Amino acid sequence: MRSPVLPLLAAALLVASSSAQAAWVPVLDVNELVIQQVAQFAVLVYGLAHHRDLAYVGVVRGQTEQAVGGGTNFRLVVVAARPDDGGSTAQYDCQVWGVPGSRSDTWKLRRFRKIQS
Repeated sequence: MRSPVLPLLAAALLVASSSAQAAWVPVLDVNELVIQQVAQFAVLVYGLAHHRDLAYVGVVRGQTEQAVGGGTNFRLVVVAARPDDGGSTAQYDCQVWGVPGSRSDTWKLRRFRKIQS
């Protein structure tokens, strides 16, 4: 009789070894099309979900990481303006998961929070 612990142990080792290989890599060009699209997606989704009028301005910096199980994690600092507040801008820390080149409904906004200045 096989022990049920062995398959669980093997799965745990596989996850641990694959996550140890993943590393955040700095985005060298924040004006790259995919980075701009991910940032615009983050601002749009957050605004729609929280009934906030935000306008995308740009990306300050970012990092990418190959996600465990596929896809890419994007960690970006974006600038967005509040047109209803005289156009004041703020920086937001956001994290998005997606597969570049896939449909927009497969992308996920994981985090979007204002950076306190």
